[in-house]
Amino acid sequence: MADKNDIKKALQRESWINLFELGSSGGSDASKSSSAKKIVPEFSSHEQSKALPEISTNARILAYDVVTYLDSQFTERQQRLSLSARDIEKSKRELLNKSLIKEVWIGKSLFLAPTKELYELLGMDCPYKRNIWDVHSFLILVAAKLVESNPLIKYAHTEVSTGDSSSTIDLVAYLKDGRRWAYEVIHRSMTNIVANAAKLQGKGYSQVIFLAVDFNTKEATWAAIRNAGFAPDFAATIRCIIFSTLIRQKKQLRLKEIK
Repeated sequence: MADKNDIKKALQRESWINLFELGSSGGSDASKSSSAKKIVPEFSSHEQSKALPEISTNARILAYDVVTYLDSQFTERQQRLSLSARDIEKSKRELLNKSLIKEVWIGKSLFLAPTKELYELLGMDCPYKRNIWDVHSFLILVAAKLVESNPLIKYAHTEVSTGDSSSTIDLVAYLKDGRRWAYEVIHRSMTNIVANAAKLQGKGYSQVIFLAVDFNTKEATWAAIRNAGFAPDFAATIRCIIFSTLIRQKKQLRLKEIK
């Protein structure tokens, strides 16, 4: 088992990638503009001055792992950190009790989502664009990490403007061949599916992908799209998939790299 102090030092040295700065070179003018805007939530002086909680050494090791590997399942963290099941469960519980992480289920896989307080505790910029933590913001960042593991994709940007007033797209992937794929993350709300699809008509995306957290959400999303009456050419660009598909694809790519 690796020495915990060595693990801690290694994690502290791990470079943390702000997804809003990815792809600063190359891509369209619109993508460059998007990547140049590093948006950090503004908090009140009261929030900034409040005391941050103290955490144990093992909890800090897990905390660095959570912010470094956003798209890792909980089981992968135990293998990577070489902590015992008891120690990692105790560390997770400590971070949960201090509101530094949230548990998020994506299908049958458990993920740990850092809150803005955890980024503040670790001295890192918070990548969430909203002042209040929500699961949708976390899922967008996880989606970006998973999408960028696809060798066809050069980089991805989150919350990209559609060019119409304040409307945004959750995620845009810029492919190496010049094409663009638009992603909309579907967590629970099913009320804006058709509107989210409609805003992407005529925007030049070769694929419009609705990314759902589970199979039932995906099926409900696809039913709404089918019944929307979109023109055949546009309807043909729309796909509905689940996060588990991207997670499985990333694992397969890693296995190929190992071989």
